[in-house]
Amino acid sequence: MKPLIPALALVLAVSCATAPKAPPVVEAPRPKPLLGEHGFDLTQIDRSVSPCDNFYDYATAGWRKTNPLPSTYSRFGRFEEVADRNRATLRSILEASAKETNAAPGSNTQKIGDFWSACMNETLIEQQGAGPIQPSLDRINAINSRTDVVAEVRREKLAGINSLFRFGAQNDFKNSQQIIAGIGQGGLGLPDRDYYLRDDGTFKTTRQQYAAHIAKMFALAGVSAAQAQTDADRVVSLETQLAQASMARVEQRNPENIYHITPVADLQTLAPQLDLPSLFTAAGLQDLRSVNVAQPDYFREVNRLLDEAPVETWKAYLRWKVIDDAAPLLSSPFVNEDFAFRGVTLSGQKEIQPRWQRCVRAADENIGEILGQEYVKRAFTPEAKAKMNALIDNLVSALREDIPTLTWMGPETKRAALEKLDAFRRRIGYPDKWIDYTNLQIGHDSYAQNVFAANTFAVRRASGRIGKPDDPNEWGFFTPSTVNAGYNPPQNNITFPAGILQPPFYDPNADDAYNYGGIGVVIGHEMTHGFDDQGAKFDPQGNLRNWWTDADLKNFQQRAACIANTYGAFPVEANINLQGKLVTGEAIADLGGATIALRAYEKSLQGHDRQVIDGFTPEQRFFLGFAQVWAQNMAPEEARRRALTDPHAPGPARVNLTVQNMPEFADAWNCPAGAKMTRPAGERCSIW
Repeated sequence: MKPLIPALALVLAVSCATAPKAPPVVEAPRPKPLLGEHGFDLTQIDRSVSPCDNFYDYATAGWRKTNPLPSTYSRFGRFEEVADRNRATLRSILEASAKETNAAPGSNTQKIGDFWSACMNETLIEQQGAGPIQPSLDRINAINSRTDVVAEVRREKLAGINSLFRFGAQNDFKNSQQIIAGIGQGGLGLPDRDYYLRDDGTFKTTRQQYAAHIAKMFALAGVSAAQAQTDADRVVSLETQLAQASMARVEQRNPENIYHITPVADLQTLAPQLDLPSLFTAAGLQDLRSVNVAQPDYFREVNRLLDEAPVETWKAYLRWKVIDDAAPLLSSPFVNEDFAFRGVTLSGQKEIQPRWQRCVRAADENIGEILGQEYVKRAFTPEAKAKMNALIDNLVSALREDIPTLTWMGPETKRAALEKLDAFRRRIGYPDKWIDYTNLQIGHDSYAQNVFAANTFAVRRASGRIGKPDDPNEWGFFTPSTVNAGYNPPQNNITFPAGILQPPFYDPNADDAYNYGGIGVVIGHEMTHGFDDQGAKFDPQGNLRNWWTDADLKNFQQRAACIANTYGAFPVEANINLQGKLVTGEAIADLGGATIALRAYEKSLQGHDRQVIDGFTPEQRFFLGFAQVWAQNMAPEEARRRALTDPHAPGPARVNLTVQNMPEFADAWNCPAGAKMTRPAGERCSIW
């Protein structure tokens, strides 16, 4: 493989004694990487820490000390640092579009500019107050029957509001080329069911704060103080019952637990009070024959509550869902109270972000592929896509060579694994097919109405996909500026948006070791998701089907359990450890990604000098590149929330628990047996 940075060609001049002297040849200066001389900032390292004792601190403490947690963030790390750069680019696009006074109605420029102008018009937003949601509140206040309650639930579903349950389009797990309708649990106002069900730590206090927050919001919407508190208590009580019926996140990681194809006619037996056929008809799906019910027991409980809970309780809940959904879009009293609870109480963020940052985020969330078309013109080149493709080729090659060498996997499963690897589809930078926003109306006179319109558009677009073949050219989950990457099991594809293809993850002018340790590990991470505790259940075509022999599946599960147990012992705070089974998939992908990326990098070194740069060997630079993308500072409240809800471990665990299981790390840093960053061979977790 050629190195990422080709060596500068030597230019030889042949002189002749009788010829005039030629001017000296001056080589063009090599482009500098963004970070340091070789793509790495040495000030990030804390040399007072031994890499064999705590590699995360060794590699990132310098960055964390010089980048303390900003008051406007609950977590700030290298991902957020890159996202800030991307948001600055998006802001320039939004501002330029807003200045285009002659933009054609319905054009991308008009929609981008008007969305920005409406969001930034704080004077108008303050004047409107609760006006944008008043029609919905008035309608809810007029409810006097259970039939009216169900009709309002239906309206909120079609408006994209997070009330009672989820409704949308999904791949059929057992016929992945087909898009089907899916419904599942939802509608909780707190981050996870545990916030309602646990009394240890701060959970009980958080529930009390949540009830007080709801009451304050009701009061802002014009409800009397006494009634506001009564209604808030009703909401918390109802949501607690919904939480009790909800499936835990760990259980949902098994796709077989959330796949229950049900004839529409049978829904009248499962949840007759909910009248789901009327929802489907209202969504334009009157011919729908079946639907995936992710959690049937949840819908049985919803049916009971619709039958037994007082109408006034349902009115309070539906009113709350409208207010909670719209609060960030309304006047400052709503925005500030929403932030006081969701930002400060739940996440530990001290100060709300500036208006422009919130508006950039809203634009990316609501019209992301319109904005993304302009973003990639400024921030992504065909050359970058070609280099990324080459890197992926190298990682695929390394994994293809690795699979046949696995001692714990038999020949039959190896053949199936290689078939799945070869069937991977890749998506780089931006979609080949952009979403058509022709039917989305965006104006300059109401920020809230623009977001409402975008939500309704998204629901209608999803409904329009149901019953049709999947279009692999549509992305859906990521916008081009997203600083993330992903693997989709039913589509068997890996996605790398343009937003992540920049330093410190990737720099075309940096040393190869840092690129392989950065974006190379990200690539390997997403690839090995195809073989983690979830991905391993899907075949090369993306269908939920067991392709493992019994013996190989048992071996895999034992190795996955090793990882789950290791991460489950990692403390977040008193009484809260990581949920090992929740983070298993990401942990498998971290370890697999680092292992495969290192092998691909070492293969690229064949035939080249093994240079020591900045005092570090190639392997040491690789591990530094890996660790430094996970530098982050986080508020305790946010760490607690993520421990309960996030399948990703925090930076210290992602780095240290990965390298502890890699003997290559101990070799690279000459770590002695018994060092904290090494594990005895008999205790080491290993899959790839």
